[in-house]
Amino acid sequence: MGLIMAAIGAAAGTMADQWKEYFYCEALSDDVLMVKGQKVVTNRGQNTKGSDNVITAGSGIAVADGQTMIVVEDGAIIEVCNRPGRYTFQLGTPSLFADGKLGEKIKQTFQQIGQRITYGGDPGKDQRIYYFNTKQISNNLFGTPETVPFRVVDSKIGLDIDVQIKCSGMYTFQIVDPLLFYTNICGNVAQEYRKETIAPRMKAEFIDALTPAFSTMSDMELRPNQIPGKKVELKNAVNSALADTWGKNMGIEVIEVAIKALNLPKEDQDMIKEAQRIAMMQNPTYAAATMVGAQADAMKAAASNSAGAMTGFMGMGMAQQAGGMNAQSLFAMGQQQQAQQAAQQQAMQAQAPAADSWTCSCGTTNTSKFCQNCGAQKPAPAAANGWTCSCGTVNQGKFCQNCGSPKPAGAKVYKCDKCGWTPADPSNPPKFCPECGDIFDDNDAT
Repeated sequence: MGLIMAAIGAAAGTMADQWKEYFYCEALSDDVLMVKGQKVVTNRGQNTKGSDNVITAGSGIAVADGQTMIVVEDGAIIEVCNRPGRYTFQLGTPSLFADGKLGEKIKQTFQQIGQRITYGGDPGKDQRIYYFNTKQISNNLFGTPETVPFRVVDSKIGLDIDVQIKCSGMYTFQIVDPLLFYTNICGNVAQEYRKETIAPRMKAEFIDALTPAFSTMSDMELRPNQIPGKKVELKNAVNSALADTWGKNMGIEVIEVAIKALNLPKEDQDMIKEAQRIAMMQNPTYAAATMVGAQADAMKAAASNSAGAMTGFMGMGMAQQAGGMNAQSLFAMGQQQQAQQAAQQQAMQAQAPAADSWTCSCGTTNTSKFCQNCGAQKPAPAAANGWTCSCGTVNQGKFCQNCGSPKPAGAKVYKCDKCGWTPADPSNPPKFCPECGDIFDDNDAT
């Protein structure tokens, strides 16, 4: 009795699965990362008893913008499509309505009934369609619960200190490899996979990636207040830090990082300002100008001293003597440094040969037409396709321009008649032109 019921169920199920289906996915919100494709069933349709996880051969599958579709059969991915359009699935369950010869399709249908009997009337296979949201998923908030170390480096002024920063903002990510995401993250879900399922993990890993990302930004000698404006550099640094956990494992990539707030403790801010101020004082001219300004303020204060102006000026004089350095000395040191720098630049320019300079046989470097040491004339540039006379002059015509000797017989020079390429040794060209492949023969002789 059980075998008869299985046969009846197999025949009924096979006939119900003969209808072609149409699969479509509605617009996916940012909260849905993957959803199972559903058959389109309307009130006018008659295909209401087919199996849920069986796709009939010839069925239509629609893919919209921002989506990637995969077909999974018995847990294995057999089809992938990320281009918008309507497609026909030919690897599904055989159908009388599919393309092909009717006799062959009837034979396949009876084979399918026999196969289903062995499974008690069930199809004995599982076919599913999944749609992935490949749009950019934005508005993912983050904030560092603890301070993140940051090294402030400025090689121009010799600044190298460690500070602590806290930041908050949002990032945008995108599923760039749906196959990795399906294999390692979501798998065969019943209906849909939502962002909230993986959001806590992504937030924690993103915050952990900020430490190596900030280290990369520090190597670029960026200061903390410059980080929010370096979105591209920060995005690349975060992706580099998440390459193993997100890129190679989840198929996810960070598209943009926007920092809304970045704060340093007041003591770290004061330390940076003090280090900058000390670094600026290394310039004697700046230090002298600072001292002159301080002296001017001191003179104003002395003039308004309640104990008398003379008392104030006496105190200012004692302070100058205790300082050990006056503004005039600092200005002199600054002028000396500027003179040394100017002399170094002139020496470097003098050492650099001019673009049109030439070296005479006597060893003197010249820029004019005649040697300033021995008076020899500047040699003429060697012609690319010329011939050398016995007197040493390179010529292009039939006679030497120096002594009038005729061009020796048989001294052919070659130049490609197709593209104009000239060999380094015009008298000994290669067999073929390296530019156009033309063979060198008498037609190329000039």
